[in-house]
Amino acid sequence: MLLPMVLYFLAGCNKVEELSPGDPGTQPIVAADSVWTVSIQAVREQSDADTKGLAIGDGEPEATTKSLQCIWKANEPVEVYLDGNNIGTLRATPSGSDPHKATLSGTVTAGSITPGVTRLTLLTPRQDWDYTGQVGRLLLQDDPNNQGDDNRSIEKKYLYMMAQDILVTEASSGGNGKSTLTTEDASFANQQSVYRLSFRFQHNGAGDKYPIYAKSVRITAAGGGLVQSQNLDGSSVTGPISVILDNSTVEPFFVALRNQNTTETEDLNFQVTDNEGITYYGSKSIPAQYKHNGTFVSVKNATLTGRLELSEHQTAVTEAL
Repeated sequence: MLLPMVLYFLAGCNKVEELSPGDPGTQPIVAADSVWTVSIQAVREQSDADTKGLAIGDGEPEATTKSLQCIWKANEPVEVYLDGNNIGTLRATPSGSDPHKATLSGTVTAGSITPGVTRLTLLTPRQDWDYTGQVGRLLLQDDPNNQGDDNRSIEKKYLYMMAQDILVTEASSGGNGKSTLTTEDASFANQQSVYRLSFRFQHNGAGDKYPIYAKSVRITAAGGGLVQSQNLDGSSVTGPISVILDNSTVEPFFVALRNQNTTETEDLNFQVTDNEGITYYGSKSIPAQYKHNGTFVSVKNATLTGRLELSEHQTAVTEAL
């Protein structure tokens, strides 16, 4: 069963209050200490759009939920880039009782800022844009034995969102660490899709179907475009994405996939190893309309029809006395 649930992500920022009067014009402003204070208000659009982070509906189990709610979590990091260089990290503070809104605040270090010219790039949740090392966990709470930076969930490490070409509109250079930047609104776009997976085996596509106790899965795309790591300039390394579960299970698990092909129907190929070391293989066609970034795709009980088996043969054994 293929069940598409589309998630859109959009955020914005409001201008911070100008700390010093006067129009800085378009000339570069250099702070004495090169440190700028930034405070960006991230807001939820009044549509299907949410912001950042992951949660499921109240009372819904992960295995059957039809949507992922996207919210800001306290202290979430947002990396700031200028000309491809990381210049600082902002932290999220959710707004009151509505976690769809947050203030992103912190400092950045840049030697020169030109209002009306300088543009920033924002990336969350971390500097390393990498989809390898996934363990099938969706939420922070799903990996309770690994806290902080060691948490291996999609929410913590693999739910990338980016806002590009954010124009600096004002810069107030006050010195003594009081220099302040104001930017235009920032629109964060989701950079991958989240897939929910579980598998069954049907020998050669006929007869009964049996659940597979998956321990690991190796995923490839027919067109070879699954991204292992990505750079801000758009260059990437592609190849298989592997998920290694802590324990074998027939229950659904999750993987974040970024595919260079987001416009054409394409097979995803699965090689699944179970709790006994038996390997199964098969594929699932993903329709084009479900492939754009920001989609939640449920592929529960995908039927695999191949199984790697050792051929039976007799071999003479010679004893060494």
